Amino acid sequence: MVDVEVDYSEEVQVQVPPQAAFALLADVYRSGLHFPGVADLAPVDGDGRWRWSMAERGFGPVKLKAVYDAVYTVSPDVQRVDWKPAPGPNDMESFGSWEIRGDEQGPTILVFRARTIAHIPAPRMMAKMVDAFVREELIGLKRKYVAAIASTLQTA
Repeated sequence: MVDVEVDYSEEVQVQVPPQAAFALLADVYRSGLHFPGVADLAPVDGDGRWRWSMAERGFGPVKLKAVYDAVYTVSPDVQRVDWKPAPGPNDMESFGSWEIRGDEQGPTILVFRARTIAHIPAPRMMAKMVDAFVREELIGLKRKYVAAIASTLQTA
């Protein structure tokens, strides 16, 4: 097993009121469908736990395919959405947040932070190749996700 940890953060400015941005980001299903490669996203319970199933990506023996659960906390008073890994076995652990800053008069700033730990079933002797591939994939997916959210909000 090869574990790959990736930290990613990005700020993006959108021209919608903070409430409009929060409405999208607080809706885990709607927001999550902006993430590239989502095969399925479904609530597990009524307590904020969601199961993510990602489409397989990769080449040869190096595959990134994940099924994992995350628990979401939506905080309307501070316009923030946080998530952390749910207990139990997961192919990936995802920690992160969306923070919305701004007021009705100016642009809204979206701050995305995520830390992901992918557990890849690969021989340790392939660790460097696996790390490079998975790191690049995860950063690219997160970058596309933030861009898709911003694009949706810009056209809202």
